[in-house]
Amino acid sequence: MNARATLVSLRTVHPFGISRGTISENQVVLLELEGGGIGECSPVRYHKHDAGEGARLALEMARDVTPDNLFDLDHHARRAREIAPHHSSARAAFDIALHDRIGHELGLPLYKLMGFSQPINSRSSFTIGLASDEEMVRKTHEAASFPNLKIKLGRDDAATDLATIRAIRAAAPDKTIRVDANAGWSLDTAIAFAKGCGDVNLEFIEQPLAIGNYEGLAKLKAISPLPIVVDEDVQDLASLPPLVGKVHGINIKLMKCGGLWEARQMIGFARAHGWSVMLGCMIETGVGVSAAAHLAGAAQDVDLDAELLIANNPATPTLMQQDGLLRVPTTPGLGVSLDAARAK
Repeated sequence: MNARATLVSLRTVHPFGISRGTISENQVVLLELEGGGIGECSPVRYHKHDAGEGARLALEMARDVTPDNLFDLDHHARRAREIAPHHSSARAAFDIALHDRIGHELGLPLYKLMGFSQPINSRSSFTIGLASDEEMVRKTHEAASFPNLKIKLGRDDAATDLATIRAIRAAAPDKTIRVDANAGWSLDTAIAFAKGCGDVNLEFIEQPLAIGNYEGLAKLKAISPLPIVVDEDVQDLASLPPLVGKVHGINIKLMKCGGLWEARQMIGFARAHGWSVMLGCMIETGVGVSAAAHLAGAAQDVDLDAELLIANNPATPTLMQQDGLLRVPTTPGLGVSLDAARAK
């Protein structure tokens, strides 16, 4: 099947900071299949994914699709891994576009293809990027209409991060707040933070430790008064068994795992082990956000605020409202279309 891949530079509304650094722009790939079907590749930076390489690989995957095998999702998932074993976001672009195409062929929204009878309009968290305390408090006031906030921390200094989260709690006394260290803490810092934040009323701690520190996660889970959810430790289905007994929940992102097909297998594994499931996103457009939103019926939490973090979202309509309500489209496929003028 012929396809087209377009590179788009997304601009963030504010500089977006996490423990690994700050960005103001992110290059993504929008994949369009001939005859319909759109997908997105938002490169996973710590995987050193390249957008241009993602475009090339996604186009190669699309060439393997014919009218006769369009619905053979298992075949396409295996073939995508053969073509791009180390570029999950390229696989995600292809997987999302293929699901969108199938939804249009059948006249069904994606949530019905996923096995849900109706869409789940969830309340997403809104992210406050890592910056100075003054800047983070200012952003917290700007986000007054959002009831749920995710606060980026991870400076490997418990006292500093505790001071930050207390300042934010003072600015938002009634909001649900979760924190995300993005693998920035040592075990000692994570323990000190977990034991010291009892007066802040947090929901959970996300990815406190470096990727692969399973022994540390087990120790932290044993003493933490807050649930431990992991993100960077969660890649695909194969990444989950080492986490058994060490976490309370996982954050699934389509760009990390390679798309909806793999995400559904991961959700099944999580349920079998009593984990909570959060659906997250990278800095991406409404194409990727819509794909994840259709899975909301299988998740306890959604963190799909990327549309509001970027200034030039080319996907219409915008799904996330200014109060954090994420409205899942009910039209066939993803339920979104591309407006090239909005990407400029």
